[in-house]
Amino acid sequence: MIIDHLSRADLYQGLGPRFAQAFDFLRSADVLNLPLGKHELEGDKLFALVQEYTPKPRSVGKFEAHERYWDVQFVARGVERMGWAARSRLTVTEPHDATKDVGFFAGSASDPGDFVLVPASFFTVFGPHDAHMPGVAVSDDPASDFTLSSHLSGPTEQQVRKIVIKVDPRN
Repeated sequence: MIIDHLSRADLYQGLGPRFAQAFDFLRSADVLNLPLGKHELEGDKLFALVQEYTPKPRSVGKFEAHERYWDVQFVARGVERMGWAARSRLTVTEPHDATKDVGFFAGSASDPGDFVLVPASFFTVFGPHDAHMPGVAVSDDPASDFTLSSHLSGPTEQQVRKIVIKVDPRN
């Protein structure tokens, strides 16, 4: 897992040319006004999913992991928590579905995974070895989330606007 500010994305271009394309897209696109939905950047090798949603309580979240695609998740507006755990630390709850490129996992009471705050203008990178739980509310108190979100990223609603770029690093 990587977490950093978009202004430092050049540090990660060595991950491969499609990662460089992904970061270039995030820097050049009007991320606050892109239409919701899928935007193809290089066919099924590189595409962006523009989403808006209200983060959910951690108690209803699921860890997920992919085998083909790496995720670059960029928070354009708002703030959310994202969970991370090595897949080897978790229990499979739904096996990998190759058609959707996703499998689901659960942590344990003694090892529920690690969570970080991801405010606007920050991105995360998750590889196939990383299970992640995106879209988690900062707290279970919506008023607290609004206050923290306003403090971290300026006045905003509780909704998060996020661009998830799916990167297939294979040639």
